[in-house]
Amino acid sequence: MLKLLKCFGFGLLVLVTGCGQKGAPSAPWPASVKFDKLSETQKQSVSEMLMDFSKDIGTETFYFDNRSAQFQLTISLLGDQDQKSSKAGLATYNGSYCLLELSPLVFEESYQSYLQPVLWHELGHCAGMEHDKSVEEIMYYLARPKGFYSDSAISHFFSSFTSLTSLISK
Repeated sequence: MLKLLKCFGFGLLVLVTGCGQKGAPSAPWPASVKFDKLSETQKQSVSEMLMDFSKDIGTETFYFDNRSAQFQLTISLLGDQDQKSSKAGLATYNGSYCLLELSPLVFEESYQSYLQPVLWHELGHCAGMEHDKSVEEIMYYLARPKGFYSDSAISHFFSSFTSLTSLISK
């Protein structure tokens, strides 16, 4: 029986929430992406970020068509109860499926600089990553705006992501 994990965090767009699964087997990526509860504008923003993510990784990481998929990724908005909390994002991961939920606030103009780092962080959890103890890392539990992370932190994140997902850069 696959156990769904949920982790919760606190803090208004300061904390990124989610959880990885220690010692989890590699998720069978690339992921088939589906959207739920996002507006067309939100879907477009996230889709563009996912395509850029694939370019940065150097291989197809996500697809949006009807190919049979081994790994399902659903991107949605946080539920009403979680929206009232201070969560920026939440990932529920079981090794072959991930529900990635984003706060509607990260789509607002005043917080939009947090969207990419929160999305990346939650994708890290979908790949099986845990929180990092270093404040400079993307997998640290506190979110920072886009532009905060060094090239070294981004490289470390992508290296860990490709290792866990068994994706091979072209």
